[in-house]
This record gives sequence, structure tokens and C-alpha cells, in this order.
Amino acid sequence: MPQSPELAGGEGFTYEGDAAAFYLTALLAEAYAPGIDDRTVVCVSVQQRDFGEPLDDVIVDFEDASQYPARLSLQVKRSLTISSAQTNADFREVIRDSWATLKKPDFRTNVDRYGTAVGTITPTKERALKTLCDWARESLTADHFGARFSELGSASDGVDDVKNDVVALLQEAKGEVCSSEEVHRFLAHFVLIRFDFLREGATDPPDAINRIRDCLAPDNAAKAPLIWARIVQLARASAGKSGQFDRARVVRFISTTARLRGASSFRLDLDKLTELAKSYTNLIPDDVGGTKLDRTSLLESLDAKLSMARVVQVRGLPGSGKSVVVRRAVQCALERGPVLFLKAEQLEGTSWISYATSQGLSGAPLEQLLVEVGAAGTPMLFIDAIDRIEKEHQPIVLDVIRVIAECPLLDNWRVVVSLPKRRMKTVKSMTRPSILTRSCRSSSKTPPQRWLSTTSSTSPLNTRLGCSNSDF
Repeated sequence: MPQSPELAGGEGFTYEGDAAAFYLTALLAEAYAPGIDDRTVVCVSVQQRDFGEPLDDVIVDFEDASQYPARLSLQVKRSLTISSAQTNADFREVIRDSWATLKKPDFRTNVDRYGTAVGTITPTKERALKTLCDWARESLTADHFGARFSELGSASDGVDDVKNDVVALLQEAKGEVCSSEEVHRFLAHFVLIRFDFLREGATDPPDAINRIRDCLAPDNAAKAPLIWARIVQLARASAGKSGQFDRARVVRFISTTARLRGASSFRLDLDKLTELAKSYTNLIPDDVGGTKLDRTSLLESLDAKLSMARVVQVRGLPGSGKSVVVRRAVQCALERGPVLFLKAEQLEGTSWISYATSQGLSGAPLEQLLVEVGAAGTPMLFIDAIDRIEKEHQPIVLDVIRVIAECPLLDNWRVVVSLPKRRMKTVKSMTRPSILTRSCRSSSKTPPQRWLSTTSSTSPLNTRLGCSNSDF
């Protein structure tokens, strides 16, 4: 029978939230985690009973280097007693729901795992149950496993007692006697994980905090305890909404509080984008006859306009310094970290995928790449001379703008473009339909675009600010 996730998980259910948060830190770090060997965490879900998961508290998806999946399904208990007593409802539910998980048609034998995460458990019972499950995994057949419990076998009374309790509850869940093969298969996939969260001197929170610290930019490392507290709050709140998390969602959540290093899986891409941005800025002359002009007021005006709109056009007559303003803005952004900078004359390909390939970038999904750029650097797309982009290369820009406009995780991104004052028609044609403009208008009362003029009748350093109602 479906049940409300608010009742099942509840936003104040602390221990379950801590357990889920622990796996979220592994997701952030692209790290290994208890329950599944040789795979890293790629997704964490909470309170998934209404989505077909009998063990619904915490569902963790893993992948290996070849992206072969595995799933860990856990029931989380603050305290658990291992016995088949009629009054022991918790362990009975764990065995029942573990059996139901094993019988799911999409369960992957010898890959997936199910079981329970606990805080407090009798040490002798914990050791006996873990030994029992380890033996089942080490035995290739039910006969070999059963021989461990013969008169000549090595099973202690404690392990034998736990096995009898599990078998009794299994038969109750099945409604009939279980075969030795069923018992062996069940135990081979069962895991017991003990976490230490809710006491003074608990060991797991420091481990999680250290993992978070390693993901943060060096100047933000001291925020690791704060980030852990926020992740715990997020996990607890999401339990009441049957939440799911991939790494991009966690990164975007953290990026509002701290700057990250960038995932190891994206490191080469982030470095490449930084290298490209630096090389493109070097192609833009930054002097007039060997003299560099002060453009501080223009950059300040650009920053002011970016606080009011998602798209800012740097417009002016030829030679007025539009590209130099973009260059200076990109260089400022590079001081913080990676940035995405596209320059008309340097584009290759007919889509983002072909452009990325031509520049030596990986085939990572654009959405995830932009989330990483925004979290490790500046969430801003810079385009120099957008009016001069050849028609065959225009889909590159459209692909990026479309993802920025349509992805909720990229709602903090802004776009800065440079173009002549009288070339708006070309820009309108290239970007129709005006995806980003519509997105801004539907989500904000502020104008979706602003323009910054670098042209004056007396000096290219003077600025004239205003709003643009034309489509981008």
C-alpha cells in the first residue's frame, strides 16, 4: 500500500538523513562507499517505496569504470536487534523487504546488494550476521555453504543461531519453506552496514567532512563542516519528497555556499576550457598604439548589468573597444577558475559536440560540464563578435544557450556577447527562437537583456547604459 513519504521518512528523521548525506558526500567526491565494492556512487535516492522499491529508505546507484551499474537498497534503523522474536518488527521488516528486493525482475544477481544500515547493534550479533553473509558470498553453491553448518563445519553457535533466525523470517516472508539455494542466494546479497553519527565523538561525520573538504577550492576548505550540515539538512528534507540526486544537483546545491575544485572526471575538460579562454583572450589586442586604456568603469557597468539580467550585449561602433571589454571580463573570470569563452573566428564544427571534439574536450554531457564550470569557476558564457559567427557554426552557440535556458541547474548562468550597434538583425536571426529571452521573462521581473555601449561622440571610454527589448 502506498504511504506518504512525509510519514515514512519525515523531514526530522535525523539518522536516516545522516546516512543518506554520507552517500551524498561520496556522490560529490565520485568516491567509493560501503555496500558495493569496486564501484563509485552516481545517484542517491530517498524514500522510494512508491516507485517500486521495497527497501526504500536509501537507494544508492553505483557504476564501475565501464559504467556498468549496481544498486544498493537499504533500510535505515537507528537501532536493530537480530532475532526472529514476534516482537521484533524491525528485523522482520528488513528481511521481508530484502526478500522482495531480491525477487524484483530487474535485480542483478551477484551485482546488486540489499540490507540495512544501523547505528546501534549488539557486536556479537553484528559479527555473526556479517560472517554468515561473507560465507555465503564465498561459497559458489548451496551445498558448499551448507557444509559450513554440518557437524564437521566451522560455524559457531552464534553464527548458526543468526542463520536460523534469518531462515525463519525468510520462510515467513515467502509463506512457505525456503530451499537451501534460496537461503544461500539471499544471504549472498545481504549487507549490514553500521554508521556512527549521533553521539559525541562519532567517527563518520569527520570522514564525510574530510571528503567534502577535498572537493572544495583551497580558499573555501574551511567551509567543509558547514557544507556537511547543509547536505544533512538537504537529505532530511528530501526524504519527505522522495528525492533523487545526481552529482550535478549536489554540486549546484553546494555552489551557492562554496566554490568547488571541479570533479576529477571533468578535470581535463576544465583545464582545456581554461586554456582555450586564455588563448582566445590573447588574440584580442588590448592596447591603442602600445597604450592600454583604463576600462574599469565599463567593467563595473558590466557587472552591474549582469546583476539585473541574464544577457548583456556589449555594443558599439567598430574599434570602440567591445572585444577588449569582453577580454578584460574573461580575464577577471579566469582569476576565479574555468570559464566558457567562444570567439567567432575560432569556432569549428556544426554543433557543440563537434566543436568539443575538435578542441579535445571529452564527450561529457554539456549540462554537467556547465554545472562544473559554474561551481569551480564563473557561471557565464562569453561570446566575442557573435555577429561574425558563420552560419554553419551558429548551432554551436545555440546548443549552449538552449541548455543554459532549459536546465534548472543552470539558472545562475549569464551570457555576455559583443556585437556592433547596427548588427542586431543578424543576431536575432541566428538565435531565433529566442530561448533564453523567453526563459528569463518567465522566471524574473527584470529585463532579460541589457546592453552596454562602448561608443561615445568624445571617447570610447564613456559608457551609456540602457535596456534592449530586441530578442536574443
